[in-house]
Parts: sequence; structure tokens; C-alpha cells
Amino acid sequence: MKINKPEHEVKFNYFHWGPFLFHSTISKEKCQELLDAGAECRKDKKLNYQAKLAGHIRHEYELRPADKIASWLSNYFEAYSIGYNQWRGKGSMKPNFNLTALWINYMGPGEFNPPHDHSADLSFVMYPDVPQEIIDECNAFPGTMRGPGGISWYYGEGNRQCISVVNQLPKTGDMFIFPASLKHWVFPFHSKVERVSVSGNVLFDQDSRMNYMGPVENKKK
Repeated sequence: MKINKPEHEVKFNYFHWGPFLFHSTISKEKCQELLDAGAECRKDKKLNYQAKLAGHIRHEYELRPADKIASWLSNYFEAYSIGYNQWRGKGSMKPNFNLTALWINYMGPGEFNPPHDHSADLSFVMYPDVPQEIIDECNAFPGTMRGPGGISWYYGEGNRQCISVVNQLPKTGDMFIFPASLKHWVFPFHSKVERVSVSGNVLFDQDSRMNYMGPVENKKK
């Protein structure tokens, strides 16, 4: 599925650490669109996606219609390419991507995602519905790591002089895009609620892949 030309500008920020980890938000309307599409897919047992995923989550489904969702996801991958080029210090990435997988997760109490990575070039996760109970539970957590319901990305060997972990507590509307090979995991929560997230993988076209992986020259002025 080809992701078409973006329709509008996307505001974003990114994290200062190893890989390029992109954060943005999706609108209430897009959140509802994902929730409505997921409710339909959840009725179809043939769309069960558990066998293809690492998560210890009972309700995971292929999300359709992927083409319709890809049409507005293009805005975010356009923004990702702009942000990546700024972060890397040289305009090299082209916003040409193909969506290869799209699924929706309904995470309940005690469920979790163990440390894992994805196939393809980039992965993303969006949160169309995060109940307040999970946020309250996480904020009450006294430990040093990200609390219940948090997501963590890990890069490198944990050198104390380096930033090797990014921990986030997702809220409704959050979206993250990151290299598919980047290890990440999701902590369980205990609140008697259900959190909905949507994830997917994308491939670059050949030109973008070469630019993304190639060296960057730092020329002196």
C-alpha cells in the first residue's frame, strides 16, 4: 500500500538520545476513526493477529481499511522525514514509505509486551484511548523505572554517561515513530480497564533506504 502525498503540516518533537524517536499527536477525530475501525475488525475472528505478534495480549487484530488510514498517516511520515533530516544534520531522507502491517491492540489488566523489535524499516504506535485510571496508577508507582502501562525504548549497553533509555507514559492521542529494530517493551497495569493502541510497520522505497542508512558528511564551513 503506497502512502500518498501528505495533506497538512504536522507538529512534532523528538528525543535527544541514540536513535531518532519521533513523537506527535493525532486528533480526536482520528482517534475515533481508529476506534470505530477496530470495533468492526474485532468482530471478525479471521483478523486475529496474535500469532504474528510478541505481546501477551489476548485481543489483537489486523486493522482495516488500511488504505484509508495510510492516506492520513502519510502526514506523519512526511514530518518524520523532516525531523530526521534536521536531527541527522543533513537533508537525506525522502518521505516515501509503504505500509506493510497495521494492527490494533486491546490491552487489559496484567497483559504486557516483552522486550522485542519489529520487521521492516520503521514502526509506529498510536494511542486512541488511554483510560485515566492507568495514568493515575502509573503516577502512583514509587519505583525508578517507568510505571504500570508505560512504554520503554532501549538502545546500547546502558552506559551511565549515555542516554540509553526513553520511558514514556502514553496518553490518548499520542503517536511515536521509531526504527523497527529498536528494542522496546510495554509494562502491565492492574486497573480494571482496557487500553487501545494501534501499531504498524513501514518500508522505505529504495532511495529513502539508501539515504537513511548511508553516511553523513560534516563539512567545515
